[in-house]
Amino acid sequence: MKNDVYSTPEANLENEVKLDIPEEMLKKIKHAWIAGLVSVSITIIFTFISMSGTDILSLGLDAWAFFDVFLMLIFAFGIYKKSRTCAILMFLFFALNKAVMWYEAGTLSGLPLALVFFWLYAQGIVGTFQYHTFKKKVLNNYKS
Repeated sequence: MKNDVYSTPEANLENEVKLDIPEEMLKKIKHAWIAGLVSVSITIIFTFISMSGTDILSLGLDAWAFFDVFLMLIFAFGIYKKSRTCAILMFLFFALNKAVMWYEAGTLSGLPLALVFFWLYAQGIVGTFQYHTFKKKVLNNYKS
C-alpha cells in the first residue's frame, strides 16, 4: 500500500474474514422472511377483496390494512438482513393481529395456518439469534 497522500485507497482483502454460516441457521431465517412475504400477499389480496364490497371471512379489512402490509414488509426485509429485532417484532405483530382478528370474529378461524406462521416466525427468531451468536464467536476467534 502506498503512503502517498494523493494515492487512492486500496482494500486489504487478505485480512477479510469469510463466515461459513451453517445452512440450518440460514434456512430458519429464509423461511421466516418468505413467510412474511406470503403473509403480506395474503393480507393484500384479502384487503382488496374486502374493499371491493365482498365481506370475505368477516374480516372487515379496510385501507388501514395497508399500514399493516407496510410494517410487515419492513419486518420481512429486516429478517432478510438477519435482524433479531425485526424477527421478534414480526412475531409479536402477527400474534397481536391474530388476537384482534380472533377476538372480533369470535372464533379461531384459520388456526392451523396461523400455527404454521407462528412456527416459521419463531424459527426466524431462533435463526437470527443463532446467526449473531455464531458471527460473534467467529469474529472473536479471528481477532485472538
